[in-house]
Parts: sequence; C-alpha cells; structure tokens
Amino acid sequence: MTQSNTIKQQQAQRILELFAIARQRYLDAGGDPRCTPRGLKGDDYMTYEERQEALVLGRQIFPQEYIDNTVRSIKYPPVES
Repeated sequence: MTQSNTIKQQQAQRILELFAIARQRYLDAGGDPRCTPRGLKGDDYMTYEERQEALVLGRQIFPQEYIDNTVRSIKYPPVES
C-alpha cells in the first residue's frame, strides 16, 4: 500500500470518528435512532472545530471533480408552487 493510500485511509477513519461522535450526541439528545439529523449547521451535533476538521478532511479525501460530478448527478424532485 502506498503512503498516499495510508494517509487517505487515516483521513477517512478520522472523518468517520467525527461522524460517530456527532451521531452519539444526537442519540444522547433524544434523537430517533432510526433517523439521522439533517446535517445542516446547528443540526449536525458537531462543534465548530469538528465541523471545520470534517470539511478539511472531506476536501482532502474527495477531489473537487468528484464532488462536482456527484452534485450534477443528483436528481432533485420538482418544486411545487
């Protein structure tokens, strides 16, 4: 395994740890274990520092091209007026 892959695996492990911490806070606050919080700022159960770390790690793990392609491929439901 290359050093780059090892670093990416460590980064992925850390981001999963951050999500697990936030999930436990959600459950401790009485959240429904069958659901997840929306993930929006203020409803993600992360501290500011954890959120910033997760963003930095996400940008290091996933190249911008991958993110752009994923966003373009999402099929949003039609908006009713």
